[in-house]
Amino acid sequence: MTFRPLAASTLLACALMLPQATLAEETTGEAPGPAFGEPYRVTTHQDWEILCTRFEEDGPELCEMYQLLLNEDDSPVAEITVAVLPPEEEYPVGATVTTPLGTFLLPGMGWQIGDDGEIRAEPFQMCNAVGCMALLGLDDADVQAMRRGSHANVLFRPFSNPQAVAQARVSLMGFTAALEDLQDRAPVPLGATAVPEAD
Repeated sequence: MTFRPLAASTLLACALMLPQATLAEETTGEAPGPAFGEPYRVTTHQDWEILCTRFEEDGPELCEMYQLLLNEDDSPVAEITVAVLPPEEEYPVGATVTTPLGTFLLPGMGWQIGDDGEIRAEPFQMCNAVGCMALLGLDDADVQAMRRGSHANVLFRPFSNPQAVAQARVSLMGFTAALEDLQDRAPVPLGATAVPEAD
């Protein structure tokens, strides 16, 4: 897979930016517009947000679905973004899961749709200041299962205790509406064939 995730906002980034945004709003009386390259929320479908990013003034919006993931104690432990991929990619939809920096990388990440679904193992691709990322290609069968399901599970092992398995739940409430919204915003809609440019 060659797709790259967009720069999704994180809980830490939001916490750091909130005081600045509040100060700007109090000073000018207007909420500042999003800066180029910074994702901003355009709408919410139940447990999914649609975040978009514009890199140039006249450029297209690049959008993705986003959800902050909680553990059984309702504490945030991970996040997931979902994007519609270009027609030339192997999968129609891709997801990026970000787990904490203290993740034990060797076992990879487990992905399970529902509690009875097969657990799929995916390697971590990289870590940055935010966390460690695993990329998922979602085929049509995966997407349909997520449309029908109530939740998926993300499984990973903490480096401090590799024998333990940490779990985060991905709510699928609003997944269908959010994905359809995302498809409508895609530069090339899902299932469409890109028209080659004339010589």
